[in-house]
Amino acid sequence: MLRQLAVSIATLIALSHSSLARAEAWFEVEVYIFERQSQSTEQWPMAPIETKTNRAIDLISPVVGQAVISMGNESAPCTLVYDADANSHCAESTTTGTNADATTELTNGSALAISGPSTANSNAVTSYRYPTVIPSEIGSASQAYATLGAGPVLLASSQGQFASIINSLSRERGNRSLLHMTWQQPMMGKSGSVPIRLFAGKDYSASYHFDGRQIVQQAMASAMQGTNGTTGMMTETSAPLSPSPVWQLDGTLNIYLSHYLYIETALNLRKEGHKLMPVAADEASMNATNTAAAPAKVMTPYLMSIPLEQNRRVKSDEIHYLDHPEMGMVIQIRKMAQPNA
Repeated sequence: MLRQLAVSIATLIALSHSSLARAEAWFEVEVYIFERQSQSTEQWPMAPIETKTNRAIDLISPVVGQAVISMGNESAPCTLVYDADANSHCAESTTTGTNADATTELTNGSALAISGPSTANSNAVTSYRYPTVIPSEIGSASQAYATLGAGPVLLASSQGQFASIINSLSRERGNRSLLHMTWQQPMMGKSGSVPIRLFAGKDYSASYHFDGRQIVQQAMASAMQGTNGTTGMMTETSAPLSPSPVWQLDGTLNIYLSHYLYIETALNLRKEGHKLMPVAADEASMNATNTAAAPAKVMTPYLMSIPLEQNRRVKSDEIHYLDHPEMGMVIQIRKMAQPNA
């Protein structure tokens, strides 16, 4: 009898430990990113660092963007990736349809509830129209709290704790706020973690391509012409697509739990500058010469991409600062009780 009782108690203890092991660990994350006006002489990469956003969770778009749902024939929702062709395809699939009722616009309030494919139509795709400049303070309209079994949830600005830090850094000469937001999320291991998409500041897509090249106005005017060569008469196939945003700050922040907390940043900060670029030669001159002479180069306006790419082990509840010549990030990952179902 006593042996059976001991076995039962041991079983209950083992089940209890197993249940605790399966319990999700939840944390509250607060991030503040600012731009620093500096005279750095560092040489930055020629192209933006790769940031994979196809799996990233976007908490910002439903707050700052206007949701547009397209009832197209696409079998999967369109995701913004850093490739010009893919972005064009994404823009096309979310703005075209078979009839005038194929696209539905939502207000910002409705956009909070719709961040993926429509439940009424599995082929529906949600995209967003953005303002030219995003405010640095991002938060939900009212206080929010996570629920068990759900994903990350954006909190209201009043639920943050960085007010004094932001005031102190903002007073320093040359600093300018880019992004401040707070959210709650469950922490997974590295293999199961999902990054958070971060973007802020100005949209440069009207003046620059994603890779930094300046958009030439003559080329844009040529694209506005129809296939029949008549200016202003655009056919359906020649209608220009809305370019995907080229944000001043853009990338991902991934946080995962592996005995310790780890943060991985893959961010690009864009600044206007100049770059030595080859002069485009016309077709006649190209045919007139058979020599392989190198094309002439001139200083051309260029959108520089400055990377913030780090992997750091951190402790919960401590305030950590990621330093950079051109920007700074303040982050705190706070322990929180497991939310209710």
